[in-house]
Amino acid sequence: MGTTFYAYSVLTRQTTWQSTFRYIIIMAGAVVIVAYLIYFLRHKHTNKYRDLLILVALIELLTIGIQIRDLQASRTATADSQAVATLLRSVAKQKQVGVQQVYANSNTVHTGMLVTIGKSTKTMFTVTINADNNSYQQDKTTLIVPQANFVTK
Repeated sequence: MGTTFYAYSVLTRQTTWQSTFRYIIIMAGAVVIVAYLIYFLRHKHTNKYRDLLILVALIELLTIGIQIRDLQASRTATADSQAVATLLRSVAKQKQVGVQQVYANSNTVHTGMLVTIGKSTKTMFTVTINADNNSYQQDKTTLIVPQANFVTK
């Protein structure tokens, strides 16, 4: 297959359409709950509307719980991607190249990740991160299988 490398622009770009869609669903659910609550208060003697209100409210609470979990996961992924982007900026500055020419094979900073300059596997480095995550060391490396996929969009 090959190793996948991510461009700086991919690591810094945030996709938010899923979050926006979930917020729209939550708002629509809140409107439905309010509508059913009004309808229930007008027809207190009919129990089926009360049960329907409880069902819609539980679905809405489940949706809110899923959204909160996904939001926390998204924040963690964003922080990890920003750490890699910071590392790529540092490497680009050190190697005196544009940040658009530096690629990483991971979206999290860790010892052993690969960084390459340009869309070539000829100038590639293994990054060793210090224990306090404040410094790194680069060692020239070569892929066993020199095929690489570069994700730029």
